[in-house]
Amino acid sequence: MVRNLILIGFMGTGKTTVGRSCAQRLKWSFIDTDHEIERELKCTIAHIFHYRGEEYFRQVEVEVLQGILQGSGQVIATGGGIVTHSAARALLEQSRTAGSRIVWLKARPGVIMKRVGRSLERPLLNNEKPLDTITDLLAKREHWYQQLADAMIDTSDVAAVQVVETVLNFLDAGEA
Repeated sequence: MVRNLILIGFMGTGKTTVGRSCAQRLKWSFIDTDHEIERELKCTIAHIFHYRGEEYFRQVEVEVLQGILQGSGQVIATGGGIVTHSAARALLEQSRTAGSRIVWLKARPGVIMKRVGRSLERPLLNNEKPLDTITDLLAKREHWYQQLADAMIDTSDVAAVQVVETVLNFLDAGEA
């Protein structure tokens, strides 16, 4: 039996949307790590990045993830950069060993740019060339996503409802 379903991938690939729907269908709880961090620290991710920096954010992200992974029967949408921290990767690997399944949601850089735009809520994209930033960050993170994932789904040209069906079929097939 699957302990948790963990969705990883870059921002704008559909982790929160797909995660909420999967949780409803599985009758599991849904947890978004970014929302948990904001709730715990009582401020936005953008505020944390601006005033405390990315390194502080990543440390808090690891602590929050560690607490979340104590539970089961959860669909967990992680922040896009969670894979950049070795401690977070270790926690995700341990959770997979304990029965969780990790699905990587992927999308092309141009699709991600259309989905997230220049949102002030996306601190890593607040620059003159956000598409270049997306492309660079994807290149740096892709091997970690691939290493951690039990399955990968490209969401670029697929409706969220179809992605949900693919994820649930993956879990039902016993491949997860």
